[in-house]
Amino acid sequence: MLLPAGAFAAGSLAAFHLTTVSVPLLAALAFLGLAWGRRAGLLLACCALGLLVAVVRGPFRESGPDLDRPLDAVVRVAGHWTADDEGWSAPARLLRCRQGLEVSAPPLEVLVHIPGPDEEPPAFGTVLRLRGYLARSVGFANRVPVQPGPWRLRVKSRSLMEVEEPPGRIAQLSSTLRRRVETAYRVAAGEETGPGIALVRALVLGDASALPLEWKRGLRVTGVYHLMSVSGVHVALVAGAVWLLGFWLPRSIRLLLMLAAIGGYLLLVGPLPALVRAALMGLLAVSALLAERPPAAANALGWAVIVLVLDRPDLVNAPAFQLTVSATAGLLLATPALARRWHRLPRWLAGSLAASVAAQLATLPWSLPRFHLLSPLAPLLNLPAVPWTGLALGVALVWTPLALLAPSLAGALVPVLDRLAAPFSWPAETGPAVWLPVPLLVSPPAAWLAAGLLGLALLWRPRHRLLRWTALPVAALAGTAILAWPWLPGGRAPARGVEISLLDVGQGDAILLRDGDRAVLVDGGGWRKGDLGGRVLLPALLGEEIRSLDALVMTHPDRDHCGGLLDIAAYIPVREVWMSPGWEGEECADRLRALPGARTRFLWAGERGAVGRWRLRILHPERDEERGGNERSLVILAEALERRALLTGDIESWAEMRLLACCERDLRVDFLKVAHHGSKTSTTTSFLEAARPRLALVSAGPGNIYYHPSPVVVERLEEHGAGVLRTDRDGLIRIALLEDGGTRIELPGAPR
Repeated sequence: MLLPAGAFAAGSLAAFHLTTVSVPLLAALAFLGLAWGRRAGLLLACCALGLLVAVVRGPFRESGPDLDRPLDAVVRVAGHWTADDEGWSAPARLLRCRQGLEVSAPPLEVLVHIPGPDEEPPAFGTVLRLRGYLARSVGFANRVPVQPGPWRLRVKSRSLMEVEEPPGRIAQLSSTLRRRVETAYRVAAGEETGPGIALVRALVLGDASALPLEWKRGLRVTGVYHLMSVSGVHVALVAGAVWLLGFWLPRSIRLLLMLAAIGGYLLLVGPLPALVRAALMGLLAVSALLAERPPAAANALGWAVIVLVLDRPDLVNAPAFQLTVSATAGLLLATPALARRWHRLPRWLAGSLAASVAAQLATLPWSLPRFHLLSPLAPLLNLPAVPWTGLALGVALVWTPLALLAPSLAGALVPVLDRLAAPFSWPAETGPAVWLPVPLLVSPPAAWLAAGLLGLALLWRPRHRLLRWTALPVAALAGTAILAWPWLPGGRAPARGVEISLLDVGQGDAILLRDGDRAVLVDGGGWRKGDLGGRVLLPALLGEEIRSLDALVMTHPDRDHCGGLLDIAAYIPVREVWMSPGWEGEECADRLRALPGARTRFLWAGERGAVGRWRLRILHPERDEERGGNERSLVILAEALERRALLTGDIESWAEMRLLACCERDLRVDFLKVAHHGSKTSTTTSFLEAARPRLALVSAGPGNIYYHPSPVVVERLEEHGAGVLRTDRDGLIRIALLEDGGTRIELPGAPR
């Protein structure tokens, strides 16, 4: 069943990349394939059926609801709720929506957010009528574009929400069970919010939101973040524990109890793709044993894929689905062959290493083009990490019923959970160079080709000795060369010269000053939640052919300037951190100073620095400056090839007046990074009269809630003869300074 299931999923995936599809033609192809009767005909029929299912279910097109108008939406809550400081969030399926007189039913998955963190949310499976705004991030328009984020439906008040249909019995049971367990966790932990409880929630409930972000980044760099995903290991442990505890029962009763345990665990965690896949495979395996038939794991995986895609064709685009299916297929198909080839190793080591290599190789075509990071040490790091995670999961599964039955005793054991969680923090406490991650910019076809060649070299055993000694090394070298090509001299673009680039990081600042391979990043944007460094900054820097940084420069510790600097430091080497003194006690600044392997340099007015041919001079603040906030932002005058750029952070009118008083002659520049994203509290008329920039650069997010840049500021800039470029409209802004005195402006992400 595995090949037909793969053809079915591939057909569904193709539906999301085709502009027009003929339903009658697809039906004819399906019947033709079935009539053909051979394996090729079966695969053709399955591919056509996958296309047909996805087309009939209708992938959501961009011509959906008007995002500028509120809508009345009817949604079904499709997952368990996650609490935050403002309320509750849960995945939901949009059943129908109405805007004015227009009614539509787009098959759309949305993330619903409702207020009221102290009030219980509606049960899982409830059908809700909501009034709010549908929104999503528009993506990031750098040289390597980042696709738009998930759809979100935010409700401002619970008065705009009403229950249209209560959940079914099974969904109600799932919601009740989940709430009982979460309440038990809160009671047992008391005021404790340490890493142990966060780890238990991640391993048992599949909710990793409470894990520190730096832990997640460290686990991604080492290639072991998959251990935080609830999947087959969890199902196997739950089923195995029931089997062992029921040793005194008849075999058939024990198998039935295993079925009940798998179903109960699925009810507790919810319909996560990896868990549903593992649960379906487990249910099929136990059912085969009950029928006294040998379980066929590959067939079970095939059926699980078909069931999941039939239910939700758009699931084929979800990274969680792609990774769990490909990893499981690699484990089932490649592990035995690799273990046999490495038979000279101890049996336990050969099996463990073969499983780790097989899973990483199978997921490479999906993970590398999406996450842009190859972790060559992952197979070795998984050897201790997998059993430790299994131990932590076993303890968490024992601690959970203890929290339900004896909260005080469970609370006394919380320090044990913290000890078990401690090793997961170790990657975050070291620099990325320790774990040898390889940042790569590889296209999906190249990743598929490299994985195929490496798989051929590892798994193919030709009988002819000549083929064995020539074809296999050639395949291995070719696969490795494809991955290493961006690092090789022949694979690199011609050396870049002196450039200043405004990276598109949404509502924030990220300015790259580079000369060849020398580069500093002035600010890095930042999100309140999530990893902007891995999702946006890493591909943006790789697109600019930057794989290490001479320095990270923090103008001031606001999240939209400083957060991304912390993120990106987890992925690529950073030599120094530059900031002004006096930010002690600010969390982001303190953590930047503590970056492992990076030297901190404090800068104030009069200090100088260099990166390649760029000469940098600090104009503000003074060393003993007492005023904080935006007015204390670093102001940097950057000069190269007789051109000048002024980087102003988020200074406002007071700091501008101070600059006019001390350094008016230094303010005349060619390029001005407009302060505070174009806020009307900055960029005063007198400041512009002194600067007289030829080009003004604004870094702001599309449709931001602050209405940056202010129309008043834009008009003021134009009145002073400055051309205006904006990341919210133009995406990445790259300015190359030519040695003949010319300037080349590039907008590789435009138009938006």
